[in-house]
Amino acid sequence: MAFPPDAVRVASLTLKQITSSLRVQSPYSFAQTAYDFMGGMWAAELVLAAFDARESAAISGWIASLNGPAGSFELDMAAMEYDGPHGAISADPVVAVAANARAQALVLQLARAGDRVLPGDYLTLGRHLHIVTAAEAPTPAFRQSVTLWPRLRRPVATLAEAPGFAGAATGCSAAGGVLAMAPGATRARYAFAGRIDLGAVQPVR
Repeated sequence: MAFPPDAVRVASLTLKQITSSLRVQSPYSFAQTAYDFMGGMWAAELVLAAFDARESAAISGWIASLNGPAGSFELDMAAMEYDGPHGAISADPVVAVAANARAQALVLQLARAGDRVLPGDYLTLGRHLHIVTAAEAPTPAFRQSVTLWPRLRRPVATLAEAPGFAGAATGCSAAGGVLAMAPGATRARYAFAGRIDLGAVQPVR
């Protein structure tokens, strides 16, 4: 996925939600019924800053190279004005509980106390953009349940901290091959599935 030429300077980027939900109305009673077909996608409107004739030629060539909807490109978001998420999580969070395609609810595994996601934050999962519509308070095990839009495009698996080292944690957390007690916890339980290769997951504390 290529970046556009330097002549492409973004003045504004507007995201719009497109949904397959619809509402029908009876021609007799005028009663309305809403149907949710669970489809959702993003549309983006990109406004470019002013450019000269030379830059116009570069931009025209780049647009032609995309070959309409067959092409794709990536924007340098770090160069754009963005204050960051309301919470502390944005891209590619760790998922604590696997979820199926079309699911809206997701359980995130946060890294530390103080991390959280707030409604209105954007997350990326498998290069797909989602917005958080609802979020519960994080648990003592640093897990947070959130609701996303649009629904998941594909199944989401838990991110194994290391090969064969994944499970359900209570009073502790595991990330990067490190198993640690939760702050203030005096007891913890880590139920793992499979065989742990200590040579692959050390250090463990």
